[in-house]
Amino acid sequence: MTAEVEGRATKKRRVDIGSKVINLPLKDDLKQERVKYEQAEPYKHAVLHGLISDELLEAVVEESRTYGNRGEEDSLQGWGWEQKETDIYKIQQTPDLSSLDPEHLPQETLDRLPELTRLKDALYSQDFRNFVREVTGCGPLSGKKTDGSVGLYTKGSHLLLHDDSISTRLVSYILYLPNSPSSAPSSSACTLSSSGNFTKGWDASWGGSLELYPVEESKEVGPPESTRSKKIPATWGQLVLFEVQPGRSYHAVEEVIVGEDRQRLGVSGWFHRPIEGEEGYEPMDQGKLKDDLSSLAQITAAPSKPFVPFTETPPPGLKPSHISFLKDYLSPSYLTTQTLEKLSGQFVEASEIALHNFLKPELAATLKQETQEADRRDYSDPSRITDQRAGEDSQWEISGPPSKHRYLSLSTSAESSSTPTMSKLLTQLIPSEAFRAWLSVVSSLLPVGHRTEARRFRKGLDYTLANGEDKTGEARLDVWLGATWWADVPVGSDQEDDLADHGGWDCYLASPEEGEDPAVYQSKMARQSNGHAPESESAEPGPSRSDGFHPASEDAIEDSSNTIELEIDPAQSDQLSEGDFDSDSEDEFDPDAPLLVQPVSFNKLLIVLRDPGVMRFVKYLGNAAEGSRWDVGGEFEVGAMEEADEEEAAAVGVMSG
Repeated sequence: MTAEVEGRATKKRRVDIGSKVINLPLKDDLKQERVKYEQAEPYKHAVLHGLISDELLEAVVEESRTYGNRGEEDSLQGWGWEQKETDIYKIQQTPDLSSLDPEHLPQETLDRLPELTRLKDALYSQDFRNFVREVTGCGPLSGKKTDGSVGLYTKGSHLLLHDDSISTRLVSYILYLPNSPSSAPSSSACTLSSSGNFTKGWDASWGGSLELYPVEESKEVGPPESTRSKKIPATWGQLVLFEVQPGRSYHAVEEVIVGEDRQRLGVSGWFHRPIEGEEGYEPMDQGKLKDDLSSLAQITAAPSKPFVPFTETPPPGLKPSHISFLKDYLSPSYLTTQTLEKLSGQFVEASEIALHNFLKPELAATLKQETQEADRRDYSDPSRITDQRAGEDSQWEISGPPSKHRYLSLSTSAESSSTPTMSKLLTQLIPSEAFRAWLSVVSSLLPVGHRTEARRFRKGLDYTLANGEDKTGEARLDVWLGATWWADVPVGSDQEDDLADHGGWDCYLASPEEGEDPAVYQSKMARQSNGHAPESESAEPGPSRSDGFHPASEDAIEDSSNTIELEIDPAQSDQLSEGDFDSDSEDEFDPDAPLLVQPVSFNKLLIVLRDPGVMRFVKYLGNAAEGSRWDVGGEFEVGAMEEADEEEAAAVGVMSG
């Protein structure tokens, strides 16, 4: 008999909370729940049923339909749904349950939320906290610190992997109230509520399951495995409990892929250690908590992949041999003196630039065909959630840990049989001396090392979380070529604007303050999709853009009498318009917005000079995307151009002989 069935069959004792009740297991059944909790894998957790009366749960759902969107005319004053989107999640959420108090909300609003208030009181009551202690063995829990909210997952909502470790959190809980309009198509997983106004229940094929991840190599604590080991479907009335353990209690919420106004509604939060003045209070032992192993610490740690140093002295400009090599890859217009001078000047001014139609047309067409065919092969049924092993083979290997990122990375040891063009770009173009020289001309910087790869972000699975070099580190030059075939749309078109709808975009932003939780850290995604920085957040405004790292002026690259003549059709010099490369150097800077956002792209090279402390991420790619997000490139360690004396200046230009 499964734990779920046993949970339903367990005898309960009734505890009055106002006019409603909570139903707690009797002594012998409570011991059985404790045993199941201790034996659960991949870490201790409990899946419990029937603890809260259906009468109260249905009333909470009915009440939730009156919230409205916070701040809008039809919402309750000081309350309502807020759309939240960061690197780690996309969800609608209410303010904290602790605000259900006359000190925080007007009485008129509290009068409209009696059912949720009763549920909060039930969850944080002495009886229920004692029950949580009995099941988990967690020790004393605070009766004063309320920490939770109502969360609403609809189509596209998700929560990526994390361990909940922050502050005094001791036990996590999730109470599931999934429901659908009574007018939605019928499902065997749903039953009609007593009022007949909605159906309650959820089909696992709709997504939204709780995913539990083991620690890699079956260790006690450490980074998580890249694939889950258990899924817990969102079942009506079900309560999940687990102890917050840094570097161990890894979990995520699978993306919801169904529409039709179906709602994966739930109440979730934490029970905390007793605070000062409460019975059982003890000062926290930071060493015992292993904070360095938490998912937040893993995210903010420096990348583990080392830079590969260039062994040769960089050439002073582009040689004829470089031009000859690059002709096999780059659009001819990006090899002209006129274009390179424009790019250099613009990059020095803005520290970022995006180059459209970067690869020569025939090479881009081949790349598009190969990646599109790979997606068609691996996404045989686009209506289903992507299998976590999709696309893996001897060349494309999964890269993790998912506490920092998850995607497929192309091996450099052998050419990919399915995507040979991507292999060629990764192993021949990007690390070449010619491309290094080209980058030096465009950026006025000297690449001295590189950390490069080709990546495939599978829809419904992959992402990177916000991370970057330490604030005391060095500036890096990020160079990425977008190769997403379904993003091959006209520049500036409505189709380009729509690309952000399913995620997969690049974002640069300031790093979180010390101790912020990745599950609540707001990246202020005000400029993307429908996300916005909620009014309830008290995060400090983002930093103003720094002066950047500009070791050379616009005069550092100049045309000289020794510039070589390129054997290119003269008409090519007119083919590149101002719209083929862009930056936001002329935009008014908004300190509350991300520093830079770029949607998925095809055949567009993004070059960004990233200051120390600036973080970046690739947003989770939703299941509704047409295919994978593909790119190739990486980070470059850079140094300053040395000032050339007059004799050298006569011999060094954009191109040199």
